[in-house]
Amino acid sequence: MAMICMVNRTAVARLSEQQEQIVHPTMNISDFYTKEAAISPVNGSEIISTMAPARHKRQLVEEDKCSGPFVKATKGAEKYNGELVISKADQGLIFTSFYAGGLAIVIPGSYLCDRFGAKKVVLIGAMVNVIGTFITPSVAKFFGAWALILLRFIMGCGQGVLVPCMNVLIAHWFPLAEKSTAIAIATTGNQFSVIVAMFATAELCQIIGWPFAFYTYGVVGLMFCLIWLLWVYDTPAKAKKISTNEINFIRGGGPKSDGKINPKLVPWRSILSSMVVWAIALSSFSQNFMTVGIVTYIPAYYQSVLRMDLTSNGVMSALPFIIQLLTKILFAAIADTLKARKLMSHTSVTKLFNLIGSIGSGISILLLTFCDCYSAVWAILLINAAVGLSSGFIPGYNTSIVCVAPRFTSSVASFSRLLGQIASVASPYMIGFVVKKGTREEWQFSFYVISFILIASGILFQFYGSASIQPWAKQEIKEVTIESVKEDTAAFLPKPEVET
Repeated sequence: MAMICMVNRTAVARLSEQQEQIVHPTMNISDFYTKEAAISPVNGSEIISTMAPARHKRQLVEEDKCSGPFVKATKGAEKYNGELVISKADQGLIFTSFYAGGLAIVIPGSYLCDRFGAKKVVLIGAMVNVIGTFITPSVAKFFGAWALILLRFIMGCGQGVLVPCMNVLIAHWFPLAEKSTAIAIATTGNQFSVIVAMFATAELCQIIGWPFAFYTYGVVGLMFCLIWLLWVYDTPAKAKKISTNEINFIRGGGPKSDGKINPKLVPWRSILSSMVVWAIALSSFSQNFMTVGIVTYIPAYYQSVLRMDLTSNGVMSALPFIIQLLTKILFAAIADTLKARKLMSHTSVTKLFNLIGSIGSGISILLLTFCDCYSAVWAILLINAAVGLSSGFIPGYNTSIVCVAPRFTSSVASFSRLLGQIASVASPYMIGFVVKKGTREEWQFSFYVISFILIASGILFQFYGSASIQPWAKQEIKEVTIESVKEDTAAFLPKPEVET
């Protein structure tokens, strides 16, 4: 939404046409332009009898063929037009660079959480994003697109440490029967951010200008950092106002922990050879592939296939995440109730809800391929169903992350996050590569790919998924000699201290 406010769409459209004419110099200028009313890039007013893209006119004619319930009632550009000229290619890089930063920090983020504790690492990452948010308007205005790409990459690094550190905190602060609900509540910010930002940013842009949207979110970020600094502790044992009974209840009889793990003790060989971990990681890949694809491109699908007007598009683009916000709390509560009443085992509950999240969403996306602008209502219902059912991943593989290896949660979470971030980068690239003209056939192919990934990962998790502590995660840390370290696979263990 902020990009829409920042960028002058008319100027960018003309820039794209000029670039295409350079690439195809033998084509007639009439292939690109026709006499038609255009919009001034300066004040948004209409300029009569100027040269406007001919393909834009042909697109409007094509849109008029559909008479679905969300067909645009009026044509024309938005009244608000930003002041920056950033090409479509650079806009794509700006979006992708944030996810690329998250991808780059995944493994280092696990190390930092283990070495310094989740509280400090999250606070530093949050401050990186707060500072980046404050300076984004200045960077965009005075240094251009590539400086903004670099800034977004750095901000992605700051945000990328959040997931592994969040899982570490949940592993230390919640008993096994409450972890699904804890994860659901902790991740509600994903939905709130999309819902609030979609509307608030648009209003702030129109009322006081797009830079103040960034300044507002920067102030909110500072408030979060202050609350985090004062109220958050790495483990219950470090909290000042907590009873011994509550600490014992959270631990469930487990050993005391200070919230830090020597990175040399992490059994990476066992982690990377565990099919349970791979089932978790591939589920993370499938969820992120679908979610990022929908967040990034579903407004374009609504516009190009369902022919929605701008107002309907904004509302319908936010609706799936409102539904997801509700279903994730509902699914987590049901899952924890089933476990607390011992109606199903922890692993069975995890597999059941992961099945809902993967197969349910996959089938919904697959059915979406049959929809067009005449069946827009069904398309909207299926998109909402896919996103809503994906909440099953919370009591599904997300709960497995904090259960299969409590002592090495950040490492398992980071590996899972690694594949998730790869999907976050791959999904927009795949859809952008396939969907060039916005035809229904192009969208169908994209939905086939998303559906296949969801269903395949769901089947794999049914075979290998688990919510039980794995044998390699139960090993005790013992003092060993240098000779035994060389002979044993426990090469990660520290050398014994030499008494003097």
